[in-house]
Amino acid sequence: MQERRASPRVKIRFKVGVMLSGGGVHYVWTYDISLGGMQLLSEYSADVGDVLRIFFSALDTETDEYVRVMARVRVVRSVYDGSEQCFRIGVEFVDFDGDGRTVYNRYLDSRLYSRYGQRLGVG
Repeated sequence: MQERRASPRVKIRFKVGVMLSGGGVHYVWTYDISLGGMQLLSEYSADVGDVLRIFFSALDTETDEYVRVMARVRVVRSVYDGSEQCFRIGVEFVDFDGDGRTVYNRYLDSRLYSRYGQRLGVG
């Protein structure tokens, strides 16, 4: 089976908060990130089609400060990964609060450039 990706992925681990319906927060880790979404590592599964509210800190390369990015994501895949001993949950971005998309795109662009010498060519 051939994967069809719209944008390159960057393997990186950082903490992501998932807001629960009861007001709590469940923290997960990223496995990789891309322009369209990210893979999350979680001790809990999620149902395909679920829409989640997430937040994380990203370095805004324009101001050289970390800012909180908030977004809604849709679960597109959830499988148990025995090597990681947790669920690997693929999510795609639905929308971002405020200028979160711009900050995230700049952050991803800087990670791609520092690791692979290439740029996204977006905002």
